[in-house]
Amino acid sequence: MSDSFGSWQLDALIAVGGLGEIWRASRGSQLSAVKRIHTHLIRNEDAIGQFTREQELATTLPRHPNLIHGIEAASVGDRAYVALELAPGEDLRRMIAPSPSQMTPKPGRAFLPPHRTTAIVLAACEGAAHLHANGWVHGDINPSNLVVDPQPEEDRVVLIDLGIARPIGEGGTPRGTHAYMAPEQVRGEAWTPATDVFALGVLLWELSAGERLFHRGPPWLSMQAVIEHDPAPLADPRVDAIARAALAKDPAKRLASPLELAERLRGD
Repeated sequence: MSDSFGSWQLDALIAVGGLGEIWRASRGSQLSAVKRIHTHLIRNEDAIGQFTREQELATTLPRHPNLIHGIEAASVGDRAYVALELAPGEDLRRMIAPSPSQMTPKPGRAFLPPHRTTAIVLAACEGAAHLHANGWVHGDINPSNLVVDPQPEEDRVVLIDLGIARPIGEGGTPRGTHAYMAPEQVRGEAWTPATDVFALGVLLWELSAGERLFHRGPPWLSMQAVIEHDPAPLADPRVDAIARAALAKDPAKRLASPLELAERLRGD
């Protein structure tokens, strides 16, 4: 049975994050993913500021097929929310690891065929590049934040969750999904487009290798791995070279932008 929230009917809980919960919602014939801030955070100034930023970004950025777009941002009482377009499909993490026991598959088994891996990473590059062109760094590109809708010709991919996005050049408190954070994120340094390139490199490596790269369980161990560990060689030398160029620890030595990564993947 659905519950009402303002003008929306909340039909099913999709996900719960650190900042809020996301519901599949409807308003007449209109479907949406409604993200509302947690009740215990409605007096937290930092959380409110972060959520307000997400509301503004989602609803004001120019549209792009590979980036989530907001329908409206408002509040019901003291509880802020943003209604987002409901991207069809399921998140990539569920596609490649449908149950907790499969989070780390056998080494050497690719998650997806190479052509699908390339297409998904290219789409994520396009979504991130659009965000950068408008002055922002996503900061949390990982399989859980990529919604994939399998199509006969090519997967449709949407980069979601702008909850921790920052203006290009801004640093501060480390935020992100630990095993996908760039070294400069871990250190609290400035975020640049190369910060998202690192996460895209992790994604490319993991989809190609069939195993996790920096995930070590406890967050501090994963972040330590990001700083200290280098990736094992991939079976395909060409993809390995591209992944390593995206995974350089020093952002100045890394591929500078998602578009540069995309060019390398396409062989341009």
